[in-house]
Amino acid sequence: GPGCCRGKPYPKNVPMRLSLATILAFAALSAANGFVPVALTRRNLACRVSDEEVEVDPVDGEEGGEDVEVAPAAVEESPPAASTSPFADALGAQPPLGFFDPLNLLEDADQERFDRLRTVELKHGRVSMLAIVGHCTTTAGVRLPGDIDLHGTSFASIGTGLKHIGDVPALGWAQIFLLAGLMEFFVMTPREDSGMKSEFVGDFRNSVDLGWDDFSAEEKESKRAIELNNGRAAMMGILALMVHEMLNNDPYVINSLLGFPVAFN
Repeated sequence: GPGCCRGKPYPKNVPMRLSLATILAFAALSAANGFVPVALTRRNLACRVSDEEVEVDPVDGEEGGEDVEVAPAAVEESPPAASTSPFADALGAQPPLGFFDPLNLLEDADQERFDRLRTVELKHGRVSMLAIVGHCTTTAGVRLPGDIDLHGTSFASIGTGLKHIGDVPALGWAQIFLLAGLMEFFVMTPREDSGMKSEFVGDFRNSVDLGWDDFSAEEKESKRAIELNNGRAAMMGILALMVHEMLNNDPYVINSLLGFPVAFN
């Protein structure tokens, strides 16, 4: 009744928790589409209405009481809801969003531009997945042994997250950029002249095969779709960690919602 909460203050953070829970639920559903069978990604989900004839019962006319017959009318076929883009059936265009290009980046794009954007998406997804793992690992207190520079700055003395970027010395940043440059120019690049030619955009094995060739064509396509969608989820995930850190220093808001807060930094 109205008096059930009398004398008890209404928790002001309940609406915020409910909204966060709703957002997290939608995020989980979006991330789960990476495990949708790839066969569904090739299926046209547009609903079409077949031509039908509508019959109307005769009605009494205004003059002489004669029946007036109405000719049957054909229902026009509704336009297909699927995108007309030539990349509408590309890998990654799968339920529930299907082909999703709200900024029209692929409008009038050719195959070369599509491959370029897909390469960037894959690299960002892979870096974001590493960032998520690194964030969780350092939050748990795991650090490399030793120092990051020649002045005695230990890895253990550097905190986690955006607020501690300034704790990394110049020599540490130099090592990070050097490693990133080596990976970009000598590792994460397609190879055409090596013994193992790249099979698809994002194939950066560079003559090192860890069992990929043992998969069937269907398994390869499924794993590529899973990687693509996990990368998309990781990009949203690392962004959420940074945003919540700057809001209230609680990047692991899910743990807090479930009653298991993480002591961050």
